This record gives sequence, structure tokens and C-alpha cells, in this order.
Amino acid sequence: MTAFTRLWHRAPLWRTALITAGVCGTLSILFPAPWLSARLPGYGALSSKVRHMLPSAMGGTEASDALHPDEDQRTVSIPPMDAQFEGSVAFAGRQLPLPAGKWHPIVNFQDDVAHGEVLTTLYVRSAQGIVTGLIIAQATTQSLPVAAVRMIQDECHSSFNFMNEAAPQDGNRNECWMTTPIRVVNNLFLTSNEALQALLSDQMYIPPAVQRLTMMGFDLPPILVDAGWNLVEKSKSGAGVDFMSVHMLLSPAEAGGRRVPGSPENWSRAGMADSGAVTDFVQRTNSWLRGWVPTLEHGFDSKLTPNAAPPAEAMDPAFHG
Repeated sequence: MTAFTRLWHRAPLWRTALITAGVCGTLSILFPAPWLSARLPGYGALSSKVRHMLPSAMGGTEASDALHPDEDQRTVSIPPMDAQFEGSVAFAGRQLPLPAGKWHPIVNFQDDVAHGEVLTTLYVRSAQGIVTGLIIAQATTQSLPVAAVRMIQDECHSSFNFMNEAAPQDGNRNECWMTTPIRVVNNLFLTSNEALQALLSDQMYIPPAVQRLTMMGFDLPPILVDAGWNLVEKSKSGAGVDFMSVHMLLSPAEAGGRRVPGSPENWSRAGMADSGAVTDFVQRTNSWLRGWVPTLEHGFDSKLTPNAAPPAEAMDPAFHG
């Protein structure tokens, strides 16, 4: 009998600890914590490889991956909020133009669940502690099937939007923009645009973003107007499409306050006619977005001048200087 076997029989506590360590080690490889995969990419790759070697019942096939996405395919990062940006920022191999003012990063989210990488980033702008603008930007770095972007295209076809407009299609690009009323109730974003609501309800990055805003002392007004822009383009590298989507949620409240003009019922396509102040803000937002679209297009094509001062078109109706 070897020393190991004698110890195995005579030390039950040591034996239990050894078995527990082995089980925990195996589980950590099969189901690693997201933070561990993020800090040690090689560990995440090993974990994914091991899972794919196992039978389908353990989630190793592509079909199982699609139905039960691996945790290491989703990464949420919290950038330092004291950072601030103006002009434009690099984003998903493109450029994201920022409206006027200083924008602070809130959350970055990477989603590779469907084997087509999608990056999401959120920025906030404020005045005297009140949020005046919130950007939700998404873009691909790898092509996606056309079916995967159908919800994005549907955002521009809602009868509840203040405005729906689109560029002429050339067979390669599908581009549209719209403005939409959003209510903020108990830190939840609510809109009648069903496709947009799916974005605003995403549990992977919206709750962390709102929670961080609350913890940092930022206050959301009860109404926001989304100035949204979507561009879907046929992939130049093969099958599928690439896209970039930018939603700029603008506050109609006065600087330093949460009170917005009109009543909640006025912030709708049908009710805005009963309030001149609401109509004025919506019309100014519509006009601004039309003028901002070319800058967004230049960002998609990476034609913006890095570190350049924000152009005059960057002055959105919610910016208070």
C-alpha cells in the first residue's frame, strides 16, 4: 500500500477536500465565470474547446450554442466614468460621432452569441446632474445573417414614431432614421415602438447602465425623445450584412431640471398637436437629426477627422452649453 492510498483511507477530511477541489476545478473549466474569461482569454478559449468536445447534451454542438449561449460569449465592461469625449470616438472599426458636449462612457457590451460579433456602447451627457442625452450605439465587426437585423430595420416603420424617414435604397445599403417618444418610469424606458422597446429592455446592458447612472447621482427626466439612425449594408467580404445603429435619447427638460413641457399625453404622435412646446421640441429634433445623418454616415465609412472639434450640426436641441 502506497503512502497516497494509506492517506486516502485514513484522512477522510483530506479526501473530501481533494474530491471537492477536483469537482470545482472541472466545473470552473466547463462553466467559467465571465470575469475570469474576460481577464484570461486563453482560459475562456480552453473552456469553449472542452465544451465543444463533449456530447450535445452538455451543450457542445452549434445548435445547442444557439439555444443556450455560453457565458464566455458575452462580456460586460465598466469603463471609468470620469473619462469624457467630444467630437467622435473609435467604435467597432468605425467612428461614432458624438453630439455637442462632453460624453461619459457608461457600459460596453460584447455579444458573440450568434457567431457574429456585435458591440454595444452607452454614453451619457448631463447638466447639473440631470441627464440631457444618452447614446446607445451598436455595430458589427463580423457579418450577420439578414434575418438577425430585421428588428433593427423595423424600428423605422412604427406608426408611433414622431418621424419615419429613409434614404433611397441602392441594393447595397438600407438606411433609415426616426424620432420616438420614450417615457421613463421607475428607471425603465417605455415606448410603443415594439422593435425599439426590445432594445431598451435588453437585460444585458440596460439595467447595469441605469444602475450606474443612479449610483453616480445622475437623474433621468420623465420623458426622452429618441433620435435614432440605422444603417445596414451588404458585407463586402462575403455573405451577410453589417450594421451600425445609433440611438440618441435627448431630454426636452430645461437645463438643471427634470420638468418637461406639456403633459405625458402630449408626448405622442397624436397628442403633440395639443402642446406648442412639445411640437416645437419634436420639430427641432426632427430637423437636427436630418442634418446629423451625413455625419453619422461619415462615421460609418470612417471618414471623420480624428480629434476634430464638433461641427455646427452637433448642436442638438437638448444641449444647454
